[in-house]
Amino acid sequence: MNRQNDDWIERYGRIDWRDARSAHRQCRALARHIGENKALLSQLVNDLEVDEARFARCEMHPLMYRLVLHEDLGQEYQVRLHVVAEEARDIVPHDHKYTFSAYILAGGYLHIWNRRLGAHEGDFTSHDITPGIVAIERRGAAYTFRNSLIHQTIMTPGTVSIFIRGPKSQSHWHAAKDMYHLLADGYEVPKTGGKNHKGGRRLTIEEYRRVREQLVSQGLIESRRILDA
Repeated sequence: MNRQNDDWIERYGRIDWRDARSAHRQCRALARHIGENKALLSQLVNDLEVDEARFARCEMHPLMYRLVLHEDLGQEYQVRLHVVAEEARDIVPHDHKYTFSAYILAGGYLHIWNRRLGAHEGDFTSHDITPGIVAIERRGAAYTFRNSLIHQTIMTPGTVSIFIRGPKSQSHWHAAKDMYHLLADGYEVPKTGGKNHKGGRRLTIEEYRRVREQLVSQGLIESRRILDA
């Protein structure tokens, strides 16, 4: 497999997750390098069909498709492409198990950052938070979200973003306990301890090919036919 431009891993792939500001600068540079380099992004997406290890980590999530572009097991982070096929509403306030950065390549979404009124992390209800910042994330927007923060998102169809996930900081994610009934179909209710995720499952080869065609039609990547020509 021809891995052109492999030097980007050495150049941009060292991320200091201990410092959120530093991590944001590093992740933004990494995401921009991948997202704005059409040849590199095309290769990373197209190579999934023959890269069994990376393909095995790709998921169909209740709200989006997740394609794994790169994974650093030593530094415990993962670079993914998140692709929304239809409108996705992640309206239940929630945190994450890890700090992450996102960079928008296409589409956009409404993003509500909530402020905790009680404990700085852990379990909460809708009464323990208040809206802090409401942002419209469009193409070129980049942000970094610490694991203890709480947010809500509504993504438009065709939204594509590069998502860089840092090391796990807590055993499980949390959502507003009094709003569990509003979780999207396929979500698992957060549980204390043990393996926990939001209802993702492994991507099938047919789903992958549909996502790839969507990315080609959006002009974000080239098809394998063109790359091999």
